[in-house]
Amino acid sequence: MTIAPPTFQAPFVRSDAGPLRGVVVVPPTAALATVAPVHGESNAIVERALEQYAVFVSRLHALGVKTFAAEPDERAPLGTLCADGAVMFPDGAFVMRPSDLRRRAGIAALEEVLGRAQIPIVGRIEPPGFLDGGDAMLSESTLYVAVPTPRQAETGIRAAVHGNALGREQLAAYARSRGLAVVEVKIAAEVRRLRSVAALLDAGTVLCARGLVDADAFAGLQCIAAPRGEDYGAGVLALGNRRAIANLRFRETIPLLRKAKFTVDAIDLWEFGKIGATPSSMALALKRD
Repeated sequence: MTIAPPTFQAPFVRSDAGPLRGVVVVPPTAALATVAPVHGESNAIVERALEQYAVFVSRLHALGVKTFAAEPDERAPLGTLCADGAVMFPDGAFVMRPSDLRRRAGIAALEEVLGRAQIPIVGRIEPPGFLDGGDAMLSESTLYVAVPTPRQAETGIRAAVHGNALGREQLAAYARSRGLAVVEVKIAAEVRRLRSVAALLDAGTVLCARGLVDADAFAGLQCIAAPRGEDYGAGVLALGNRRAIANLRFRETIPLLRKAKFTVDAIDLWEFGKIGATPSSMALALKRD
């Protein structure tokens, strides 16, 4: 019997800032229009969101990133934010147990893609724990895990549902077993996810929204601060080699990155931006060199 070679080989993801080679994506469904928008914005228009999603995937292809599309679930309005489904480590995928009950059925579709790409599952969040992958970020030495802090909302988004302490500790225990430090990052409770307001751009640089995330947690890294009012502009998708995909509607954040000598591929993703969704949440990295 002939065995097909693996699509990718370990190490899979050492750092969220490494050169991006492969991702999982999930197309939006009509349910996206039901998600409460940022204050002052209209609801997402699904037809436009599908067009913008197609451009996003095309740009990834043009940049040499292999994409695997998981089957969308019509019952999960935020199913397209597939970075919530797992946290990738050098040796494989740690599968999440999403905080939104409607999204848990989508984990099976994600696992089907992981199997297709021949990526091992190295762990799972077990009940009663729950956690979303978008609330974790990985550098070569550290796992950053978000801890939501209740306060008066500034973004116009109602308090998001995040993971619990049991879920965070399960992921942290696995990271420590692999020799990684674990740092908790306080974020405002209304923030969609940590990855919405912070992004590791390279080994020494983080982009973050200081008004919504505790930037002191990233001690030792240079912090580029997203301008107030463009907090979700910090949710770029790092491509490696000082390059990132950003939502072009964040017109002040993009020049800051370019001034810092990062190349920015700016595309219109505003139907997602209306609900606080970012490029970093729309792709789950499977392989970073």
